[in-house]
Amino acid sequence: MHRQNSATFILVFAAILSAFAPLTTDLYLPALPVLTEAFATNASNVQLSLKFSFIGMATGQLLFGPLSDKQGRKTPLLMSLVAFVLATLGCIYAWNIESFNFFRLLQGFAGAGGLVISRSIAVDLYEEEHLARFLSSLAVINGIAPIIAPVGGGVLLDFTDWRGIFVVLLILGVCILMGGVYFKETLPVSRRLQGNMLKTYSSFGKVLRNRNYLNYTLSIGFTSGMFFVLLSLLAVHLSEYL
Repeated sequence: MHRQNSATFILVFAAILSAFAPLTTDLYLPALPVLTEAFATNASNVQLSLKFSFIGMATGQLLFGPLSDKQGRKTPLLMSLVAFVLATLGCIYAWNIESFNFFRLLQGFAGAGGLVISRSIAVDLYEEEHLARFLSSLAVINGIAPIIAPVGGGVLLDFTDWRGIFVVLLILGVCILMGGVYFKETLPVSRRLQGNMLKTYSSFGKVLRNRNYLNYTLSIGFTSGMFFVLLSLLAVHLSEYL
């Protein structure tokens, strides 16, 4: 008999995975001025770490999404979480701004696994109204996490340095990895992508030709983009007073 996790575990686990990427991006924002001094560089180079994180997050979804359709949810998820832990260790022990930005790129790339797979898990388990409610819950968490994270980062800076923020992310990553080990696969072999994974990428053209999809995607994309620009600016300015 196929074992399943409880509905409560799935909700909590998917919620944490969904909030994982925003926390990774925003928790360290108040430390940007501190990083400028720590690496003896300018603000532009430090702000690149935020851009690299977004680039990694965007490209990571292109890999982990199709990979989870072919291999199931658990294996790619564990891969992404292990990669996240290693990338976070790299951030903690970064020796200059270039190495830090590189590990931030890897961290964003790895964090994308949790972001995209959390939604895939919902699609595997729920349909229609139940799916809509579940995704709505994830959307609420995705909206709250980017707001809370910079505040939390500012509070952490009162007790530790910038590396301490990444230690918190490391601990969170290890805890989620332990949850991933306990997590039971939600995509049966019979429903997995058959054949070459490139088939998924070849279907992107059909999706991009769908006007309704593009309109909704662009609307959400521009809205989210402006939100994160505003959030980044506020975090940078507020950090000067912390």
